[in-house]
Amino acid sequence: MKIAIVSDIHCNIAALDRALAALDDVDELFCAGDSVYGYRWSNDVVARLRARGAHMVLGNHDADFLKIHRERKGSNGHITPENHRWMLDLNHEYEIDLGGRRILMVHASPFEPYHEYIYPHSPRFREFGKLEADLFLYGHTHRAVAQRVDRVLVVNPGSAGESRDSARQVLTYAVVDLASMEAVIHEIDMAALLD
Repeated sequence: MKIAIVSDIHCNIAALDRALAALDDVDELFCAGDSVYGYRWSNDVVARLRARGAHMVLGNHDADFLKIHRERKGSNGHITPENHRWMLDLNHEYEIDLGGRRILMVHASPFEPYHEYIYPHSPRFREFGKLEADLFLYGHTHRAVAQRVDRVLVVNPGSAGESRDSARQVLTYAVVDLASMEAVIHEIDMAALLD
């Protein structure tokens, strides 16, 4: 069984569609949050994730947008009720047994304060090896990682919507084979997005 992981789409429907077009051979789709921005919504992105039956968590931008939407008491009429309900049902943490593997997914960090940016060089990165999971998925940093920490395979797919690497502008997603527990980071052809 293969799963694909996207994260930090930030309303970029063209990049998401480019990634999804390459995922015919995957069984399940996971999204590690931030499908939208804190102040901008995309019915197209949310609808596409819903249609693919994505396993998803709320990112900080998703949660911020939903909070603002509540405070404005529905003044954002451009949000379809179906997409809004679907997002409201999401949590900050998601666990599932799939393909004989225990998968844990969050947006940023499974540890308090929960919105910390954790990179492979961060001291807390080694703590991922203590998680009760075979596969740990996270996003938030916009930097792709596929690395084993003790017995846990840690995968951050990077960003399928907004590059934040000034040295190398690249959008990415990941595919994990649950049988072999091998992860591959794939790049999205950004030039093709301009066509």
